[in-house]
Amino acid sequence: MHSTPVDSLRCPTVTRAARAAAEANEPVGHVVALLRERLYGAISCLATLAVLARYTTPDTSGWARILDVAVATGGLWAASLLADWVAHLGVYSGAPSRREALRMFQSSAQILEAALLPIVILATAAFDLVDTDTATWIAAWVLVGELGVIALLAVRRTALPWWQQALAVAGLVCIGVLVLGIKILAH
Repeated sequence: MHSTPVDSLRCPTVTRAARAAAEANEPVGHVVALLRERLYGAISCLATLAVLARYTTPDTSGWARILDVAVATGGLWAASLLADWVAHLGVYSGAPSRREALRMFQSSAQILEAALLPIVILATAAFDLVDTDTATWIAAWVLVGELGVIALLAVRRTALPWWQQALAVAGLVCIGVLVLGIKILAH
């Protein structure tokens, strides 16, 4: 049985946006943009956390790591939003309508939302509930799991047999593990 994006409870933020898009008769491209930006955000945050984990000492503040993730994620979000805006100006020779600007904001906001759970996890270190190194690694592994959820959202409506869907999910999770490994080795 295949569910549709608007019926899924697996990723509430993407699901709410997909449901709103379906109800408003939004183009499928908007839902694609939501998933794409969530994936960009998750991989970028994962790569940031992998580098930060390498340079985290017992004296590193959880607040410092929150700031690092917020700055990296905010930069990617701003770049995504600006790129959409400039591309729209170039293609349509004018500013986007309110509805189009809202779609741009909704899709780029997925980058920020991808970093929300890692920031909450890092906040446990900021409040001395766990050490910063542990919180950084937990946040990174949570993002690896998030990549699996994103892949699951992407493949569940396909005509692929279940084993190919499972392979696609496992493949994206492996990419997350690979990102961790490469960043750790490179730094």
